[in-house]
Amino acid sequence: MEFRQIVDSIAHACKWEVASEADGSICIEVPTSGGRIQMVVITEDIDIAGQPIVRYWSVIGPAEGIEFKRCLEENAKLAYGAFALHSDNLVMMDTQLVSDADPMEVGASIGNLAAYADRCERDLFGVDKY
Repeated sequence: MEFRQIVDSIAHACKWEVASEADGSICIEVPTSGGRIQMVVITEDIDIAGQPIVRYWSVIGPAEGIEFKRCLEENAKLAYGAFALHSDNLVMMDTQLVSDADPMEVGASIGNLAAYADRCERDLFGVDKY
């Protein structure tokens, strides 16, 4: 099964909205707790060994004023993803080999990344922007 088919089938089963962007990325709108929504973007990339990977990321908020040492300490506790910087934003990010893409793992990565990014966005910024 192609990676995009896996994402589409998971999104359909979970009732997540999916859109394709002009740059080839996939944007998924994931409902989270309390009526909030978190966007997860999936982009294709190549790892250091030349293998196709996908990169999942979700914006938490502006990186300015964030205590990065705390983020690095928190990274050691996370089951899915890690804090990262992307275009001057603090994000949650995860990667996966395309050849190993299992529907259960893809769904867990998207859902958990969205939930954790949304909780951090709420706790750090008090908004539901991303």
